[in-house]
Amino acid sequence: MQSLGMDQEQIESVLNQQQFELSQNLEKRQAAYTKESDPLYMEAQFEGTPESLQKWRDKVAEIKARYPLPESTAENA
Repeated sequence: MQSLGMDQEQIESVLNQQQFELSQNLEKRQAAYTKESDPLYMEAQFEGTPESLQKWRDKVAEIKARYPLPESTAENA
């Protein structure tokens, strides 16, 4: 970032903003699980097919990619 002409204060501001945005992803991720993946999980439990289970797993992976967590939180999720 220094090569872009940013001073230390600007760099810290950008990094703090990035951390804040990542921390907001926990709530967004939980909401997406409830709305998008939980119904697929229930369907997979009811149907019991490998395809329905894979559909649920794919949705969970999609949500995790969409809402990445900060490294300190990612270990707990």
